[in-house]
Amino acid sequence: MAAILHGLLQATGASGCRLSLHLLPDGPEADYDLGRQSASAPLVVRLEGEGFRGFLRLFDAGTRPAASPAALECLRPMIEGALLALIDRSNASRQIDILVQILGVANEAHLLMDERGEILFANARGEELLALHTEQPQARLANGETAPLLSLIVSEIAALVESNERVRRQALATGDGGRWRLEIVALAGLGDAGYSLVVLSPIRLLLPEEIRQRCAGVQVSRREAEVLAFLLRGQKASEIAVRLGITEYTVKDHLKHAYAKLGITSRGQLLTRLEAAVPDAS
Repeated sequence: MAAILHGLLQATGASGCRLSLHLLPDGPEADYDLGRQSASAPLVVRLEGEGFRGFLRLFDAGTRPAASPAALECLRPMIEGALLALIDRSNASRQIDILVQILGVANEAHLLMDERGEILFANARGEELLALHTEQPQARLANGETAPLLSLIVSEIAALVESNERVRRQALATGDGGRWRLEIVALAGLGDAGYSLVVLSPIRLLLPEEIRQRCAGVQVSRREAEVLAFLLRGQKASEIAVRLGITEYTVKDHLKHAYAKLGITSRGQLLTRLEAAVPDAS
C-alpha cells in the first residue's frame, strides 16, 4: 500500500496524503499519513469496499494530469482492491495465530499446511511424527498407495483442493508399524491462500473379540473376526493365511462374507464401520 501512495504523490505532485479507514461494521478507525500535509483544501477520494470505508486526501496536488478528481476516480478501484487484499491478509494472519495457539495444546498430531505442502506449524506430536518421517520415510494409505509420509499428505491435500471438498479422511500406516487416521480439513475464512489442517490420530487396533462385539448386530463369525483383525494390522491375505493355518482362498472367502454382512467394500470403510480410530491415551 505504501508503494501505491508514493506513486500517487509522484503522479499528482502532491506534498502528502492521509488515508482514513474505518473497518466495518464496528471495527477501529485509523489515519495513515505520508509526506507533508497543509491547510489548503485537499483532493478527496471516497473509498468503499467489503468490510471497510474511508477517504484518501491528497495535499497540495499540482497541475499534472493525474491531479484531478476524474483521474483519481479512475484509480479508485485499484486502491480499494489493494486495501481489501491487505485487510484479508491481516485477518487471515490473526486467525492463523489463534489456531496455532489452540493446536499447541492438542494431544493429536496437528500440522498447518498450505496447498503447496509447506508446513506453517506443527505441534509437539506433529514434530514427533515428522521426525519419524525422517527415520522411517515410507508410509501407506488404506488404498495401497505407498510413498514418503509427507508426499502422501501433500497428495491428499491436492485431492481435497481438486474435489472442492471440505474434509478428506484416510487410514494410514507409517514405517514403524503405527496406524493413523489421517484427516485433512480445508480452512475457510483465510483468504485464497489454501490452508489445510492436517490431523493424525493413532488408531487402536481391535482384537477379534472386540470386533465381534461391535458387529453383534450382523453376527460376524469368530474366524471372520480374526481375519478382519489381521487385516486391520495391514496384513495381506497370503500373510493372514499363514498366521491362521488356512488357505489364501479361504481368507478371501471370509473377507467376502464379512464385508457383505457389514455392508462395506474396503479396508478404509472397515475402519470407519468399526470406529477403530480411538486416540491413544498414552
